[in-house]
Amino acid sequence: MRWLPAVLWGAMLLLIFYFSSQAGSPENSAGWIRALLARFAPTLAEQITEAQLHLLNYIFRKTGHGTGYFLLTLLGYWAFRGRFGMEGVRALRWASATSLLRAVIDEIHQAFVPGRTGTPVDVLIDAVGITLAAWLIRRRSLRHSQ
Repeated sequence: MRWLPAVLWGAMLLLIFYFSSQAGSPENSAGWIRALLARFAPTLAEQITEAQLHLLNYIFRKTGHGTGYFLLTLLGYWAFRGRFGMEGVRALRWASATSLLRAVIDEIHQAFVPGRTGTPVDVLIDAVGITLAAWLIRRRSLRHSQ
C-alpha cells in the first residue's frame, strides 16, 4: 500500500503519454464522442452536425487537458507526501513543478507526432488544472492547520 500513490502517479504519467500519441488525435476523440452519443443519445447522434461535433470535440479535448493535469498534480502530491515522505509545501512544489514540466514535454512530443500539434495554449490549459489542484491542496492544508 505504501507504493500506491507512486504507482498511480506513474500510471497517470503513462496515460498522458498515451494520449499524446496518435491515440489522442482529434479524429480519434471525435470517433469516441460519436460512439458515446450513438450509445447514450442516438437521436442526438443522428442530428449533430459536423460543426457541432467539432465544437464538442474541442471542448472535450481542452477539458481533458485541464482535468488530466489537475489529477496528475493531486497524485503527484500524494506520491511525494506518502511515498517519498516530503513535507506538505515541498511536496506541493514538486508535484506542481513536475506536472508543469510534463505539460511542456507533452506539447513538444506532440509536435513530432503525425496528426498532432504542440501548442502553448494547451500548456496554459494544463497550468490552470495544476493551479486549481495546488489551490485545493493549500486550502485543505490551511483548514487542517487551524
